Amino acid sequence: MPSVARLLLLGIAATAFCRTTAAAQDADKPNNYAAFVTALSALAATSQDAIQNERNAARLEFVRQQVTNKVLAAFPADPTGTPVTDPKNTLSIAGVVDETSLLCGFRSDRKEIVKSISGRDSTASVTIDHLNTLAQQNYLTAVAGKLQALAAPSKADDIFSAFKSLFATYQITVSAKPIVSDNDRANIKKSCEADLKEFDAAFFGAKIPEPPSQGGRTASAVIGPEQLSLFGPVGAFAGTIMGIIQPVLVDFANLASDIEKKQAIKAFLSDTSNQGKLRDSGLGMGRTGSDFLFAKRLSLAGTFAEQIAVVTGDSLDLSSKPVQAACPTPYDAMYRRGPDGLPSVQFRRCYRAVWSHFEDGVAAALKTAAAYDQLADAGDTSTQLNGYKALTADFSKVADESGQVDFWDTVSKMLTFAGAVETAVSQDNLKKLQQSLDAVSKGK
Repeated sequence: MPSVARLLLLGIAATAFCRTTAAAQDADKPNNYAAFVTALSALAATSQDAIQNERNAARLEFVRQQVTNKVLAAFPADPTGTPVTDPKNTLSIAGVVDETSLLCGFRSDRKEIVKSISGRDSTASVTIDHLNTLAQQNYLTAVAGKLQALAAPSKADDIFSAFKSLFATYQITVSAKPIVSDNDRANIKKSCEADLKEFDAAFFGAKIPEPPSQGGRTASAVIGPEQLSLFGPVGAFAGTIMGIIQPVLVDFANLASDIEKKQAIKAFLSDTSNQGKLRDSGLGMGRTGSDFLFAKRLSLAGTFAEQIAVVTGDSLDLSSKPVQAACPTPYDAMYRRGPDGLPSVQFRRCYRAVWSHFEDGVAAALKTAAAYDQLADAGDTSTQLNGYKALTADFSKVADESGQVDFWDTVSKMLTFAGAVETAVSQDNLKKLQQSLDAVSKGK
């Protein structure tokens, strides 16, 4: 019997060991949850090029499309057709390209530039709907972040576990939506249009007056403060700003175990003298930052408007020797494809002669538009000022840690804005953005 008991115990131990080993082996294997979150992250990451460049790529495609239409009209494929040109036998893009639609329309609207780009894929097109693309990426990124945060270890030793420890309820609800409402689209368009109407003081240094009207004073457009509020990119919060806030959150998430340190922090934040200094300094810095960013955004809108005015006012003389050499008559010969099926060399040379006249000016304007997009995407420039004002209105919420849900909601908005602005003004980011735009332009 003793030997049987020993055998039984050995059997139980062996079974337990096997189960433990199997569990350990299973734990080492990526599970379906991890695989799915990885897929979400990969999908969101591969969309980054579209997020950064789709608006300006579509703008460029649209301008080239207008130039193409002008070329086709000026050099008709039908030998019996009459060339359609501007006065004095010139070609310009005035009347087909304007500041508002090119800057604002491509920020807010869904636009189908080219319905079909290849017979190999009947659904492939050149279509821009940046807000929808951004909303989808933000939603996928947010879900991936929330799931990863819930899977993080209980001890706060990284950014995700710190968030879980500090305000775990925020890790359960995904506030990002994969769609954009018509109201959001309208507000974004109105805000951009308001920037174009109001850039003169920030750009020229003075308000440009309007001449007196015969019928009385011209009514100015009403631009309400709500038009400052844009569709801030939620995804920015999970990006560059993480490196700034991670040590703060991790340290404070573990503060509960050190009562003396917590009491010292509470005493400092409860002191009315300290509160006054913190409030005044923060509000002063918030106002300075808000005004600077707002003026910068308006100046970018002004620069873009000026560049478009120059481009649309610059006509190409179709009787010049370079154009005549590149686009010889009869024009119909330019449209005959060769055995290889490509557009003829003659047409390509002709189009290049026309496009090169506008190319540099268009490229400069689109780079300005990209810089404007980056800053305008951040949202209301007074986000930090308003947020800090709300946080310091009642210091008891800070010192006594009361009202945390509302508190962290305000902080989350401030962090989102900070991450978006940091991305927008980063010299490294702007350099990469300009390089990518050059690549898109040269790729055409």
